[in-house]
Amino acid sequence: MEQNYIRQKFQEYYQKNPIEWPPEVSRREFGFGSWEKKIESRHSRFSDYTELKNYLVRNTPFFISYSTAYYEFPDARPMERKNWLKADLVFDLDADQLKLSCLATHTKDFPCDNCLEKIKLEAIKLVEEFLVTDLGFSKDDITINFSGNRGYHVHVFDKKIQKLNADARRELIDYVCGTGLNFDSLFYLNENRLLGPKTNDGGWSGKVANHVINLVRSGSPTLPAKLRKNEEIKNKVITGIANGNWDVVAIPKKQELWKNLLGGVGVALGDKIDQNVTGDVSKLIRLANSLHGETGLIAKIVKDINNFDPLKHATAFGNQEVKVEISNAPKFRIGDQYYGPYNNNTTSLPEVAAIYLICKKRAKLAK
Repeated sequence: MEQNYIRQKFQEYYQKNPIEWPPEVSRREFGFGSWEKKIESRHSRFSDYTELKNYLVRNTPFFISYSTAYYEFPDARPMERKNWLKADLVFDLDADQLKLSCLATHTKDFPCDNCLEKIKLEAIKLVEEFLVTDLGFSKDDITINFSGNRGYHVHVFDKKIQKLNADARRELIDYVCGTGLNFDSLFYLNENRLLGPKTNDGGWSGKVANHVINLVRSGSPTLPAKLRKNEEIKNKVITGIANGNWDVVAIPKKQELWKNLLGGVGVALGDKIDQNVTGDVSKLIRLANSLHGETGLIAKIVKDINNFDPLKHATAFGNQEVKVEISNAPKFRIGDQYYGPYNNNTTSLPEVAAIYLICKKRAKLAK
């Protein structure tokens, strides 16, 4: 009964709303998911947008994904017969990968406001600090899509990278994540004074300097007491690092201190991405503006990432009351309203919240 209800609501959505089809749609492979599995079938091809739209209205899968790759024969099988031509570059960022402390207070299938805000900041950082500033991509060739659940997909459609193989794409991942960052290459001693990167340096040098300044400014517990508590010393250190002087204040074992702070710089600064998605030149990724079968939310193209609230701006359904039997669910937010917690409750909820719980298999339609 729940499957039929959700399929009906999804069908209504696809009848009324446009779908964002990818460039050269006829060169893409499509895959579809069911109530139980995100990708249950694949190797499908559509000649144009109308054919794709009609399929969604007629068949209404719970998930729809398309290949980042372009093929000569997208519906051929096995994969070797498709004849790979090129592929877009895609980064998949998921709040679950951040390992935030708030996960101790809730399950990963109910991301909290902190989870969603932190992963949004990672998406912004990936685009602003790496893809545009360091790697030189144009914002016109980049789109940011909410995944429909708890993360973002960043697509790069620049033709210069479409022919890159999997190894070359992993090199890009290594750069973005700071993999193999060499401490010794960033610092040197001049008359026993430690000099290093400045805040206005390009690439990872500038990121390292700004990262440590932020640690000092915030009074990180990883710092010696005098760097945490003495504002005059903190300001001297911040000014010194900004200008490349990492030795402005006497600190015991200074090289060891800074090295330890930078040991996790790839985690602290590098974007949390699913490397299998970026490195896989035949990966299927969720179709923009389609519905996510685990939430009922829209995998929405984000125009204004800074002000985007997925639990408000990616909702697809309204406030018509639906009576449901809820097995269990923590407190959660949809729009501006909080619901729950629930434990074996029968209650009426706005359609948007009821569908959210039903898709998560935490609720059933009340008899």
